Amino acid sequence: MHQARAALEIETATAFTAFRQVADLWESPARAEGDALHIALPTGTVTVLPGTGSGTALRVECPDAGALQGLRDTLDEIMSHHGVSRRWEGTGAGQRPANLSLGKVASVTRISPSFTRVVVEGPELARLATGGLHFRILFGPEGADWPALDEGGVTRWPGGAGAWHRPVYTVREIETDGATARLSFDVFRHDGGRTTGWTDRVQPGEEVALTGPGGHGIPEPTGWIGLVGDETAVPAIARTLAALPEGTRGEAILFVPESGDMADLPRPSGVSLRWIGRDEGVTPLQAMQSVAIPEDDRHVLFAGEKSEALAARAWLQEQGLTRGEFLAATYWIRD
Repeated sequence: MHQARAALEIETATAFTAFRQVADLWESPARAEGDALHIALPTGTVTVLPGTGSGTALRVECPDAGALQGLRDTLDEIMSHHGVSRRWEGTGAGQRPANLSLGKVASVTRISPSFTRVVVEGPELARLATGGLHFRILFGPEGADWPALDEGGVTRWPGGAGAWHRPVYTVREIETDGATARLSFDVFRHDGGRTTGWTDRVQPGEEVALTGPGGHGIPEPTGWIGLVGDETAVPAIARTLAALPEGTRGEAILFVPESGDMADLPRPSGVSLRWIGRDEGVTPLQAMQSVAIPEDDRHVLFAGEKSEALAARAWLQEQGLTRGEFLAATYWIRD
C-alpha cells in the first residue's frame, strides 16, 4: 500500500466538516471511528485525524503509486482553493509524477463525420489498461517542460496549472505487446475545440503525456444494464458494451450529430443498441426515462452534460434506484 501524509493548519473539527462535504460531493462513504474520519474511495482511502497542537493530520493510502499521486494532487488542489495551509511529506522532487505516462502518436484517423481516432504507443501506457476508463491528455504552454514533483511530492505545472489544457478522454481500446502498449481514444470534433485542432495538425512520432487512469470503470456484472449517453460518452459506452459478459440483458442509447456516426458496436446479444440523431428532437434524459428498468439485478449509466446528469440522478433516485445501482456522470459543462 502506498501512502502520503500531510500536516494541515486547520482545527480538526473544522477539517472533519470540510472533508465530510468532500465525501458527499464524491458520493463516497465517510465513517468516524474514534478520533479519526475515514473516507473510502474507489482508488484508496483518506483518513483525517488530530495532528500536532491544534492542527490536523491527513493520511492518504492507495494500492498503487499512480492512484496515490492523482488523489494527493486532487486533495492539494481542493485545499489550495479553500486557502488551507498544508505541508506534505514527500520525496522525489524534480521527478516525473507516477500518474503521468509518455507515449508517441502512432496514427490519427477520421473514423466518422464527428469523431477522430488517435492511437498512441509506448511502454509506459500499459498501466492505463486497468482502473478507471478515463485519462487526461496534457497541452502546456509553448516550450514548457512536462510537469514534475515539488519537494512535497505534489505535481507542479510549469507556468501554473491554469496555463495547461487537460481535457478528459476515454481509453477506447488498449493492447499490450511485449514491452509496449497501443492505446486508442476517440475525439468528438467540435468547432473551436483545442483537441480537435490538435488532431488536425499532429504528426506521427510526436510525444504526448497522459495522466490517469481516473473516473468510473466498467460496471460490475448485473443481469440487466441500461446505458444512455450523448456524443461525449460514445467511447466510454462503446468500451463498456464490449466488456459486458455474454448473457447480459439491457439497452444502450447513444446520441450523435449525424447518421454517419452511427455504427454497430460489439456487445452481448441480449443488449439492444439504439442510435438517436440530434435532429430528432429527443433529449438523453427523455430517452432514459423511456427505458423499462427492471426492479432488481440492474445497473444504469447516464453520461452527458452536467445539468442533464443532475436531472438524471434525481429521476433515478425517484424511481428507487440505490447508489450502487446507477451512475449519472458529468462529462462536460455547458457554457
